[in-house]
Amino acid sequence: MTQHPSLAVVIATCRPDSFKRWVEAWKQELHGAYLYVVEDQPYKTDDVKFACRILGSCHSSWHEIDTDLGDKSWIIPRRTSAIKSYGFLQAYNDGHDYIWTLDDDCFPEVKNYIPTLKHLLEIDQIDDSWWNTITDTGLYPRGYPYGIRQAKQPVMVHHGLWSGVPDLDGITALEHHSLRLGGASGHERVPTGTFFPMCGMNLAFRREIAPAMYFMLQGRVRDTGYDQYSFNGEPGTNPLPFDRFDDIWAGLFAKKICDNFGYAVTSGAPSILHTKESDPTQRVIKEGPGIAAHELLWRIIADARIPSSIRSAGGAYAYLANVVDSASTDLPYPEYWTKLAEAMHIWTELF
Repeated sequence: MTQHPSLAVVIATCRPDSFKRWVEAWKQELHGAYLYVVEDQPYKTDDVKFACRILGSCHSSWHEIDTDLGDKSWIIPRRTSAIKSYGFLQAYNDGHDYIWTLDDDCFPEVKNYIPTLKHLLEIDQIDDSWWNTITDTGLYPRGYPYGIRQAKQPVMVHHGLWSGVPDLDGITALEHHSLRLGGASGHERVPTGTFFPMCGMNLAFRREIAPAMYFMLQGRVRDTGYDQYSFNGEPGTNPLPFDRFDDIWAGLFAKKICDNFGYAVTSGAPSILHTKESDPTQRVIKEGPGIAAHELLWRIIADARIPSSIRSAGGAYAYLANVVDSASTDLPYPEYWTKLAEAMHIWTELF
């Protein structure tokens, strides 16, 4: 008997009321998937525990992360959406074929998400190293290589879109505070050699790319000895200079690796309804340091050349970690990038 590919859903939350609404909205759509809830709190709260029981899920908090990963637990950030990474690791270790991550302020817009996402991740894309100038004919023009006419590339990442509140940076949101989007009607391939702003609020990927799908150190970290930035709030956490770029920077590395191995990345439907708009002024403050670093980082990753001797996503990710470490003095807050490179290496070792 053939076993059908399994799909895990990963969500992070620190808002019990929002999570309870999320469960009620999604409980029909998530039938057939396994839910991993990472609660961004020191310990699991009763309200989230109760909501989790409705769907039958794996529920963890800082306590479980620290117990599971021990002295490596600092690589999972706190008070930021990057804590989702722990859910990715759990889903991978439990053997799921596909991982889909959502935010707790995102709700169903259409129906049949799970079969649709599985279908999208199972349909190979045509080789896009050449562009066909006579599309929609089923034919190829003179000069189009025969060797790639039937070549296919597996889809490794599907980047779902959203309706309602757009995913804008704080500066743009201040200028377009009333903008709302409609749902996506189709999907397309992100061209090979092209980066894209990967948003983690509706993102699905295959297990093969999980060793490179790390939402990076943002917000606060746990007991690292990384004391350059003083913080007088929660015990046991230290703030980092960057926030709100965890999924964006993860997308740089994942897309670079997908391009290197001939994997396809798609973006579009099925979209979800994004309902919550955070304060754009606070977003400007949080995003400020990352904007300057991002203008430099993406070019560093674009220029990197992964050696042909590396044959796995994890190996490629470890190589790019070394690139980040080498470039640390060219980036704002050099000590952060050295620490990030260490975290990236630990992440790949966990797989």
